[in-house]
Amino acid sequence: MKYKILVFISFLIIQIGCKEALDIEPESSLTFKNALNTPKDFESALNATDHAVKYMICNFTGEDPGNQVQKGWYVDEVMKGTYLEILQNNSPEYILNLNWKPFYETIAFANVVLHNADGSGISKERRDIYKGQAYFYKALAYLELLHIWGDCILIRDDVEFLPIPKSDWTEVADYAIEQAQNAVDLLPEFEKVTDWQGNAPRFKSTPCKGAANALLAHLCAWKAGGKYYSKNQDYDERLLWERAEQACSQVIGSGTYHLVPNAEAICTDALVANSQESVYETVFKDFWNEKEGYMNGAADMLSIPGYFYHCYPLRAEFPASFIKYIGVWIYNSTVREMYSGTDERKNAFFYKLDEMDKPEYGGYAFPNKWRLPMVETSGPNKGMTLNINQNRVWWRLADIYLLRAECRSRLGGEYIAGAIDDLNEIRERSKAKLYDASEYAGDLRYAIFKEREKELIMEGQRYYDIIRNGYVRTELEGGFRTLTDQDLIDGALFCMISKKAFSQNPLLRQNTYWHNRK
Repeated sequence: MKYKILVFISFLIIQIGCKEALDIEPESSLTFKNALNTPKDFESALNATDHAVKYMICNFTGEDPGNQVQKGWYVDEVMKGTYLEILQNNSPEYILNLNWKPFYETIAFANVVLHNADGSGISKERRDIYKGQAYFYKALAYLELLHIWGDCILIRDDVEFLPIPKSDWTEVADYAIEQAQNAVDLLPEFEKVTDWQGNAPRFKSTPCKGAANALLAHLCAWKAGGKYYSKNQDYDERLLWERAEQACSQVIGSGTYHLVPNAEAICTDALVANSQESVYETVFKDFWNEKEGYMNGAADMLSIPGYFYHCYPLRAEFPASFIKYIGVWIYNSTVREMYSGTDERKNAFFYKLDEMDKPEYGGYAFPNKWRLPMVETSGPNKGMTLNINQNRVWWRLADIYLLRAECRSRLGGEYIAGAIDDLNEIRERSKAKLYDASEYAGDLRYAIFKEREKELIMEGQRYYDIIRNGYVRTELEGGFRTLTDQDLIDGALFCMISKKAFSQNPLLRQNTYWHNRK
């Protein structure tokens, strides 16, 4: 039934609008109305939605949304003349022409569940769980659309295939926040989620209240922090920071999630699968062969954002002379400065820092944050890393602590002490020096940003942290430093819409910034 539903929904999403599909009920064929009738049917449809999320975060079309993340990679050196260098410098000769279809397919799948749940006759308890999970998936897809494209098409309750213009990103954010709140209101905590047979979930990929609160926090913080580049300035960002802080507090105070004990455990546990620190993740570990393309190293540039950093020991087959051909590098001296003193993260996140600090290795540090490489065992590429056999962790508890610290630093006053406590919670875990008011000239918010940079390095958060904090002209390089305020409002930080999106939508308009540079 799972695959029948997947194929049937996919076909109808592609061919016709959802409302039209729901009005058609042939006597002898599978329809939405008779396909989604039992708890098992709804769970099959939600499994299909979760499967669609994998297409959001992996490159199967040659148009990789991970390119947006790569703009904010923390690096000291990038291979000259490559697209990586161009991305890092926001150069106009490389315009990201990305396809947002997988994101809208996720929204369409979720809408099918929402459209059918209330009329299905299943119990209210089961309906609430299924609706809450569908709301979560919709909000998640919109968060990523906001991250990558800013202004985008807003699909609400039905799948629409009529021409639709873009909506301002703040309107999309408001709708996504509403969907995330619906998920928070309907879903139980992870340990109380069950399937139709009463079984507990196997994976942290199952949407629950904690995951929904983490999503709500990131959405509220995104809109609050983005006011400086918004065409619509008519909103109170403080209320959003308060709401984000409260959502973070719900995750932290739930008792469901716990920090792993030390920096080494971040690598061996928190970033692997189903850790006590993981709040939400997408399953790839031991399931890379589910779909053609998952074993392709290029396919996981966003699922494991640190992939291109990994040149040793995951690529230990390369002699020292080949190290400079990997793509991006961090200097050994930079790592020592970032993780000074007794901070254990330098030796957990980087491979044998002292031993590799030799002239023949070029002064580079070698990231070692992901520990389960999948290596080619035969043929001319024997020994080459194909992928990393770990889940893609969207948010772990350390992220939520530091996001709450950022919210509290923004709110000021009585919140400041709590911001410092949250910052120190993460530092203390890795035996790093606790916060001192003299750091970064007394700028607590910047200290928190730098801590997120250190704790979440290579996990794909930094570019979005930079945007949310308004540090574009100081933390990024090249063309980013010369962007005007109007460039930011026109969408310079986001991607150009794929040409494919215009083929059947004459009302759609290109991102203004990139349109003016074509």
